[in-house]
Amino acid sequence: MKAKTVVVLCLLALLLVPAIGYGASSVDEGATMTTLGYGAASAPPDSVRVDLYVGEEPSYGPGGPELTFVQPDDLEEVQELLIEQGIDGETIEIDIFSSDYAYSSSKSGKVSFTYSDVAGLRTMLQAVLDEMESRRGPNIQAASLIFMLEDCAALEKEAMQAALNDARARAARMAAPLDMTPGPIMTVSEDISSPGVGALGGGCIAHESLESSRGYGFSYNAGSAAANNMNEVEVAISLNASFALEPAR
Repeated sequence: MKAKTVVVLCLLALLLVPAIGYGASSVDEGATMTTLGYGAASAPPDSVRVDLYVGEEPSYGPGGPELTFVQPDDLEEVQELLIEQGIDGETIEIDIFSSDYAYSSSKSGKVSFTYSDVAGLRTMLQAVLDEMESRRGPNIQAASLIFMLEDCAALEKEAMQAALNDARARAARMAAPLDMTPGPIMTVSEDISSPGVGALGGGCIAHESLESSRGYGFSYNAGSAAANNMNEVEVAISLNASFALEPAR
């Protein structure tokens, strides 16, 4: 009799214990899952900001290279050539003490302007370089090209949606082994630490930072992974999204 009683009690205990090891989820009710999402969108540029650096090779004295500065007249000559090439004079800016580029001890000057004919950019720049080639004084030694968009917000919205979709897809893959699925988004925040997007985060913030960045070279994108060339300007978003976890159906 006692043996039968023990068996009955054991069976009741098994029925009352949660069947965690038999497929039921061990995730607490109200649990969330946070994943990283990345998205990008691109469009052809509307215009380009050009910085031309004007300087000359350093002269050498008894003590070595001598510090030299570009004269304002040399920069104004470049400005006149640009106007002859159809550049709007109101967009041209001159910096006689540019800190962005220096050839040895010789400090360059900078002539900056905005140009809307992106397809004709190379032809226009080559014409200016050809005109400057015969000069015996300072010449154009380097250039920085930053391609720009008028409506960055529309592209940013597209990139945001792509990033949210990516975050949900990642959450679904992570939740599957738990027999769960991602539900509604609980919180979302931009991720500014990802190396896959431009400096200072993503979206239009990074794009605006790119436009105001310093540097030189005919191909320049401020170290950003996002494309910035005469064919496309890319806006990228990296974010963290937290999803409510629900039992898989």
